Amino acid sequence: MRNKSLAVLVILCVLLPVSVGARSLLNVSLGFGAAYSPDEGTDFSLGMENPDNWLFGGEISARFAFIQAQAMIFPIECTKDESGVLMIGMGSLSLPIVGSLIALELGAGVGVTYVPTNTADSRAYYALPHGAKADAEDITFSEAVWESPVYLQAGIGTEIGPIGVKLRYLMESQETVGSVLASDAWWGAFAIEKGTLSLALALKMF
Repeated sequence: MRNKSLAVLVILCVLLPVSVGARSLLNVSLGFGAAYSPDEGTDFSLGMENPDNWLFGGEISARFAFIQAQAMIFPIECTKDESGVLMIGMGSLSLPIVGSLIALELGAGVGVTYVPTNTADSRAYYALPHGAKADAEDITFSEAVWESPVYLQAGIGTEIGPIGVKLRYLMESQETVGSVLASDAWWGAFAIEKGTLSLALALKMF
């Protein structure tokens, strides 16, 4: 009896957001957009005039009912002579507020910055917190993930037919994945280092 009740509860948790939200059960989409990420100490509004504070990139997202997974990629300038890519993987909840028109997105993930070989004498590396660098030949990608910062997300999204628009605030934590898991103090992830405002346009694939 207990197992049957649990099964019914799981089914309701999956179907309720779909029926209330009047949106598809499965959604896979590709998108592109812009992110405003001013340097620390820069006035949030005045910094918009500086093109160096803007990032442009792409993303792919998959949602089943109210559970969502996202992967975002932003090409970035690390130094004057080096360019890299910021890869953010995010797991989130997409909770309908007004049918399929507006949904609340809350999530957490990790952001890894990879800098490939830019010149003949440079070597590929991972840019880690506090200005640290790790040679890509010395650590694996999984180790880089462990030492990279946690990212949090809060935002709203809308779906109009096959088109989706998402406005998010991405927050880079002072803590890394490794430090949060090693200390068993997950609330440490809420110590925010930097905020980024992101707007993305997505096209539903299926």
